[in-house]
Amino acid sequence: MNDRDLLQALADLAHLCAGRPDRPSFASSLVLRVLRPFGARATAIGILDAQGRLDVRTTFGFAPGVLRDGPRYDLDDAFPLTHAVRTGRVVDGSLSTLESTYPALTPLDLRGEHMIAIPVTERGATVGGMAVLTEIAPDYASTAVFWNAVAALVATAIGVEDSTGSFRDRSRHAGPMTERQLQILRLVQHGLTNGQIAKAMNFGTSTIGHDIMRIFDVLGVASRRAAVAEAEREGILPPMARVEDEAVG
Repeated sequence: MNDRDLLQALADLAHLCAGRPDRPSFASSLVLRVLRPFGARATAIGILDAQGRLDVRTTFGFAPGVLRDGPRYDLDDAFPLTHAVRTGRVVDGSLSTLESTYPALTPLDLRGEHMIAIPVTERGATVGGMAVLTEIAPDYASTAVFWNAVAALVATAIGVEDSTGSFRDRSRHAGPMTERQLQILRLVQHGLTNGQIAKAMNFGTSTIGHDIMRIFDVLGVASRRAAVAEAEREGILPPMARVEDEAVG
């Protein structure tokens, strides 16, 4: 793999994103054109929905029945992509090695010899993730700049499609908070920072940031203090004084 091939791949991806592709053509172009230097065989791209689950919105190259367009996964599910999104860290390696860590991969008829799963971030918050199956090792340790640029361009594509409804369904609205979001809100009430919450819950800081933005959406507020005040007013959280009294009692 040489720098010229990597730069050409980024140029192809930038051109693809500028064309505002629909979901199927975006995924197929990633595999068949953009990531050809790595012998790409398949890809899956998901975004975090209002319930904090990973919504796989477009795929290409998976065997029939292995992965259909549209499934949603809890971030605690034991897959490389959910792990990458949950922690905010790239997961890569040979499929044989990854199967020992993620046994759920073993029964799947995956194409390729290697996998890389990348969190996709926007404005510092994780908004989704992308998994790519390849014949040639992605070798993230040596090509991090390339893969990070790919993730940034994919985030741009997701943002563009958000305005047209192709990647994200504009009719969806924030529903009730998930148990994880309620737990985060309780920790926010006690004054913990995003970093402290991430450490306490074993999640990536950017994932916590995304959940907090979803909490804001549910409560119709724009700040942590307002979120706590609104949650207490609606009875979602007990007033802080009462929490302290219970702790003393």
